[in-house]
Amino acid sequence: MDAPQTPLEAPKTIGQGGRRVWLYPEWFRGRMLTWRTAAHWLLIVALLIGPWVDIGGHPATRIDIPGRRIHFWGLTLFATDGVYLLFLFGFVVFSVFLFTALFGRVWCGWACPQTVFLESLVRPIERWIEGSAAQRQKLDAAPWTAGKIGRKLAKYAAYLVIAGGVGTTFTAYFLGRAGTFEAQLHPSSHPAGTFTFLFITGLLLFDFAYFREQTCLVVCPYGRFQSALLDRNSLTVVYDAPRGEPRGKKGTAGAGDCVDCRRCVTVCPTGTDIRRGVTMECTQCMACIDACDDIMAKLHRPVGLIRVASENAIAKAPTRIVRPRVIAYAVGLVAVLVAFGITAAHHSEIELGLSRVVGTPYTTLPDGRIQNAMQLRISNKGEQPHEFTVEPVTSGMELLTPISPFAVKPGRVEHMPVYLLRAPADVRDRHETVRLRVRDEGEFSKEIDAQFLAPDPAGGSR
Repeated sequence: MDAPQTPLEAPKTIGQGGRRVWLYPEWFRGRMLTWRTAAHWLLIVALLIGPWVDIGGHPATRIDIPGRRIHFWGLTLFATDGVYLLFLFGFVVFSVFLFTALFGRVWCGWACPQTVFLESLVRPIERWIEGSAAQRQKLDAAPWTAGKIGRKLAKYAAYLVIAGGVGTTFTAYFLGRAGTFEAQLHPSSHPAGTFTFLFITGLLLFDFAYFREQTCLVVCPYGRFQSALLDRNSLTVVYDAPRGEPRGKKGTAGAGDCVDCRRCVTVCPTGTDIRRGVTMECTQCMACIDACDDIMAKLHRPVGLIRVASENAIAKAPTRIVRPRVIAYAVGLVAVLVAFGITAAHHSEIELGLSRVVGTPYTTLPDGRIQNAMQLRISNKGEQPHEFTVEPVTSGMELLTPISPFAVKPGRVEHMPVYLLRAPADVRDRHETVRLRVRDEGEFSKEIDAQFLAPDPAGGSR
C-alpha cells in the first residue's frame, strides 16, 4: 500500500500519485458508539420495514408511479397533492440548515444511510470474519492462500446478501412486494424493476467492498458546503488544544494532556486527525471521543480532551446558541410544519376539480338556451367506492349529466361530463360565476364554482 503524501494535511486515503490508500480503522466501544449503534439500528428498521408491513390495506411506504400516488404510513398522496412534496423539500432544507448550525455534521455520523449501513453492518461483519484492524491489514498483505480466499469470499458473500436485501427493499418501494419478487424471478416480466434491483445491489456491493469512506470524501457535497452553515458557536467534535498542547508523553515537563497516542486517528473511519481542527473529512461519528476518553481515564486525567463543544467554548469565550441564523432556520422550519399541519387537517378523501371541455366555449341550442360543456374531475383517495350526483345551486340554471349517480372506485380519478344550460334571459354577464353542489351517498357535500360563458347580453360579438 502507498504511504500518504503529507500525513498532517492530505486525506489519509490519498497516496503517491493520487492512488487509493486503504484504511483499517480500529474498533472501540464507548458510550458514544453505544448510543450511535442504537440510533443506527432504529434507522435501519425504519428504512427497511416500510414496504413489508401494511397500514389500511396498503404498504406502509410505497411510491406507486403507475397509480400516481404515494402511500406513507397511512397517508395516501396523489399526483394532485404536489404541495406535500414542497413541504418535504422545505422540511429537509431547513432541518439540515438548523441542525448543522446547532450541532455540526451530526447527520453524517448518526443518520446518513451510508454511515448507518457501513458502521452498523458492513464493518462488524468484516471484523467478525477477518479480525481486528491489525489482523485485517496483515491478511491483506499476506499472499493468496486457500484460507485467505475463503475469508474474502465469505465476506463478500455477506456483503452481497446485505446489498441484495437493501436492493430488494428499495425496489419494493416502487413495485410493491409482489411486483419486486416477480421482477426477480422473471426478469422479462418487469425489465425496469429488474434493472433497479440489480443496479442498487451492484452499487451497494461496490460501496461496501471498496468505495466506503470515499463516498463521504469524494462524492457527497455536504462536507464542502458545511463551512457556510457552521460558525464558532456551532457544537462540533473538537479537540481542546489549549489543554492538550504541547503534546508529550506522560511525565514530560510542561506537556499538555495529549500524549500523542494517535488513538483518535486510528479509530477514525475517514482517517482524519481531529487535532487539526474541524475538517471536511470529519463525519462527527464521535469515535475519537470514546478512544480519547479511554486513554485519559487510564492516565487518571479528566475526560473530554476531545468532546462536543463549540470553538468559542474551547477558546473560553461565550457560546451563543440563539443567534440570527439559528432563528431564521427555526422560523423557516416552524413555518413549513405549520403549513403542513394546516394542509393535512383540511386533507379530504374526495377532491374535486371543474374544467371546461376544450373546443367551443359555449353552444346555442335550437330552443335558444346557452350550453356550456364542462368536465368534473373526482379523485377518490379513500378505501371505499363512492357514487356522486351533481346539482345546480345558482338559480335559473339547469344541469345535465349522462351518468347519474357517477361511481368512482377507491384510489381512482374519474372525469364526469357535466352540461350547464341557461336561458338567455337569465344571463347577466358574458363571464358569470355559477355554483354547483356535488354529493355522494353519504355525508360528503361540497360546492364548487364554474365560469359560465355566454354571448354578450347587450348583443355584442362573442
